[in-house]
Amino acid sequence: MRNKVAGLAVVMVLMSVSVFGCQKAPENSADGDIFHAKDSVEQEVGAIVNEYGSETENDTGDIDSIIGIKNQNAIRIRAQAPDVPQNVYHMVLSENEALTKDILTEFLESETGDITDLSEEAQLRLEQSEAENERAEERAVFSAFGSAPVYELSDGQKTAVFSNGTGAYYQNDLLYEKCASIYKSAGETVLSEADHINDYREAEKILLAKLTKVGVTEIEIYRITQYQKENFTFYEIEFTPSYEGVGVAHEYGSIAAGEIFPSGTAWICEKSIAVLSLDACLGKVETREQCGNVLSWGQIEKILETYVNSGQIKGSGQAVLTEVEFVYYPIYKEDENKLELVPVWHIYTPMSLWMENEELAEAFAANGSTWNICVNAVSGEIVRSE
Repeated sequence: MRNKVAGLAVVMVLMSVSVFGCQKAPENSADGDIFHAKDSVEQEVGAIVNEYGSETENDTGDIDSIIGIKNQNAIRIRAQAPDVPQNVYHMVLSENEALTKDILTEFLESETGDITDLSEEAQLRLEQSEAENERAEERAVFSAFGSAPVYELSDGQKTAVFSNGTGAYYQNDLLYEKCASIYKSAGETVLSEADHINDYREAEKILLAKLTKVGVTEIEIYRITQYQKENFTFYEIEFTPSYEGVGVAHEYGSIAAGEIFPSGTAWICEKSIAVLSLDACLGKVETREQCGNVLSWGQIEKILETYVNSGQIKGSGQAVLTEVEFVYYPIYKEDENKLELVPVWHIYTPMSLWMENEELAEAFAANGSTWNICVNAVSGEIVRSE
């Protein structure tokens, strides 16, 4: 499968401002017995949240906005407004103890019945790999959500793995080899959902038939790539978990230690799964709190303007942000081994788009223009900005 680029730098602070839960930010922040007034940006954002908190409009249709001062510091957004669901939550996920060897046997779906338990060997390989990494001069630094041992089963034709109590892997050896044999040499076409809705629906149907065996009942597919050579075709499906119609943010630059982003990738051919990888997708919902007022797109535009005017978001007017999504942003609480899902408005241009477009890349790079913004959909605070 396509190698995903991950930043393996030193541990970073994920956010400059902590954003937890669905409560509105208080008017003052405490530092021991000393109280500090909010700065002017926080006050402006808080006023927008409070003043328009009773709005209930669900903006739909096309977005075409210039936020800031045109030809100076401004961002332009041209995108389709997403639907905002009725029910939006703040959730906390934990390790999933339901991922047992019995469930893994069902996930394997052996046709021979001659299943070998390779769990001990798999766990030993993992421990040896971690030990070698610790001894290496350039040590890879990364985080793992969950700490359950590795389970691996194989029948000689298929392999299935559970890892950390939050991840899984499945491979049909024969189908995988067929796909891998043409992967680097095949013609590659990204299928847009608008033009290939039936392909997206069929892929979702095939995947959910497998994923329901591990408790996943809905997913959000965000990209399908078709690979074709001569008379053979397969599809690479990229997706995230979804919760009552809301997926998880998936578009980032580098990923650093201390960050966990649930994501799934699959190869499908002959209407069957050749390989399926689930990274941190199987966490159990431990707590779920429904959010009250969720910021409308109109409020988000006002909040973005505040951040642009303050210089916290940089723009050029020439660099266009092409996607607006309402999703959950994952915040990893490493000390508790939990994953928080916070609702956000995600505004961005896919990296694959602007890196392959010289003019667009130059527009973003000219003055360090922001290409990726996540704004907390309840408090209005910036969760991520790149």
